[in-house]
Amino acid sequence: MIRWGTLTSGLIGFVFVMTTGLGLGNEWGRTLISATIAALAFGLMGHWWMALWLRSMTEVLSQQTKFEGNAARNVKDSKAEGKAERQEAPSAN
Repeated sequence: MIRWGTLTSGLIGFVFVMTTGLGLGNEWGRTLISATIAALAFGLMGHWWMALWLRSMTEVLSQQTKFEGNAARNVKDSKAEGKAERQEAPSAN
């Protein structure tokens, strides 16, 4: 997934700078070099962003799993308490 994000952002950077450079009337060689450098810069930024996003999503999934485990444990404990209270109530009368 990170590879596709890096590739896509690099391609977007290359196309953006290439069309902008040629649209402004810059010479072909200079535009090509600028677009290549832009592809590298956009690719590096895309790689960083995708890695950050993936790390954040993994952390959120881990926290959600932990939260669901705690919630399930709380439900189980409350059901056990309810059963214990119901069993103690008739013997107290």
